[in-house]
Amino acid sequence: MSVLRKTARRSAARTVDERTVGGRTVKATAVAAFGIALALGTTACGAGQVSQTANQEPAVNGNLANVGSMQLRNVQIIYPDDRADEVFGGGGPFEVSFVISNIDPVEADRLLGIDAPNGGTVTIEGDTTIPAGQALAAGKPVGLLEPQDVAATDEEEHITVTLDGAGDTVAPGLTTPLEFRFERAGTVTVDTPVDAGTYMVRQDQVRQAEPPHEAHVDLSGGGEGEGHGEGGH
Repeated sequence: MSVLRKTARRSAARTVDERTVGGRTVKATAVAAFGIALALGTTACGAGQVSQTANQEPAVNGNLANVGSMQLRNVQIIYPDDRADEVFGGGGPFEVSFVISNIDPVEADRLLGIDAPNGGTVTIEGDTTIPAGQALAAGKPVGLLEPQDVAATDEEEHITVTLDGAGDTVAPGLTTPLEFRFERAGTVTVDTPVDAGTYMVRQDQVRQAEPPHEAHVDLSGGGEGEGHGEGGH
């Protein structure tokens, strides 16, 4: 009987130990599974989000467009430096500014011309060929900062583009459609704004600062003397 009792006790102890170990194993496995699910859930939440900077446009005054391997950037009409009222009243001539990059690594392209559908004629002076991986620039936006000791490279060719006879279709605050025609890439229309410039002439006059108003305090004590005189009666 004593042998059977000892054997039964040992069996019960083993059963308790196995249950205990099994319970710990189940708990540890559950905690690990919960951690993995939490990490996957966090990753899944971030995977479908779009960053705030994904659709931001560059901070420039001009417009942009893409056609084929041509990327047009900072397309704008330069505000006249001299006799602006006469230039706008006569519909020109206006200088057009832009940068066109050829992102094709092999083939070159050429700007055939620029049309103004709302009226006017666009004149181009210079070589409009855009080699592969290089750029074509026209005009110089107002307030553009350039290094003084850096020489121009051959990777960006400069031309002169002028819009004239546009009537009243060009005005600050409005956009004028311009059609860019390329030999290989095709045609793209850019709604071109007028660059109002960054240097504005101040119209107010410089005024000197006024001296601060000083409070005058009567230190003679006259008021208090009169009060005491009345109270003495």
